Amino acid sequence: MKIKKSSTIVSTLIVGLSIFSPFANAESLTDQVKKSSDIKVIKSYLENNVANLTNEFLTLKDTSKLDDVEKIIDTYYEEHPAPKQMDDPSISLEDVFPKLMAENEKAFKENKSVLNNFIEDQKENSDLGQVFTYQDGDKSKVDVYLGNTGEISIVEVRTVKEAPKQDTKIEPLYTQKETRVERTTGISYNALGYQMFTLWAEGGFKYNGTNVVSQNIDADWKRHFSGSTLNLMPEVMPKTRAVSIEGHKYVEVYARMRYEAGFGIRWATAVLNSGTVESYVGCSVDGSIYGGIKRVS
Repeated sequence: MKIKKSSTIVSTLIVGLSIFSPFANAESLTDQVKKSSDIKVIKSYLENNVANLTNEFLTLKDTSKLDDVEKIIDTYYEEHPAPKQMDDPSISLEDVFPKLMAENEKAFKENKSVLNNFIEDQKENSDLGQVFTYQDGDKSKVDVYLGNTGEISIVEVRTVKEAPKQDTKIEPLYTQKETRVERTTGISYNALGYQMFTLWAEGGFKYNGTNVVSQNIDADWKRHFSGSTLNLMPEVMPKTRAVSIEGHKYVEVYARMRYEAGFGIRWATAVLNSGTVESYVGCSVDGSIYGGIKRVS
């Protein structure tokens, strides 16, 4: 179960632990006994990580920032390195957590391309993992999803620049106004706490009740995972689009990044070897801002 270490994650977007060995049927009895023993060690390690990280996240203040969350994760895994048994490429997450992985696959088929939606669902159900939310008023909100199999996905929405103060006098509805500049960030970690990549998009908007246009648009991505098992290719950095939903007009700023992973990226509940991830910030004609992280393909 070999996963290379990164320098420091969505989607929400975690590297799978390995693939099945094509020679599994040819395993000797000794190999099978050893594999069974290794699976127990790995399972114990991952389950302990989930329990310990749960306690770590609960120690953070409700107003903690993204940096605080990342520090907790990085420090924990530096102090709790993976056992050597996880170097075995013949052992997969399906071997370690067969029931959980089956439940994950079922949940993925039902919806979960939008990481925000998946996280909101897990806030209510907690059947596949736990969500920890840290919010500093209107300035920032960080949702951390810790899966029962050890993966971590993070979605942060924060204000980069406050909206200019509006004139207090009564103005016509068509008066042009400006929103704050907001950023949506998705971060992905694998089950060993290695940060895979970061993707964010930000934008501010002008609106007047009838129309909305984007301004101050920006985006970026960062590859954290070392080695050749993860290939990232930015596709859009950034771009603006008009959206119409049930007759309502919106404008969105978005950034896209395509990945190809040797071991597969865990997106919410499924293991995917390739795909395109998108971060977006949108605004309605009345100035309401929203954002999210989703898998496009």
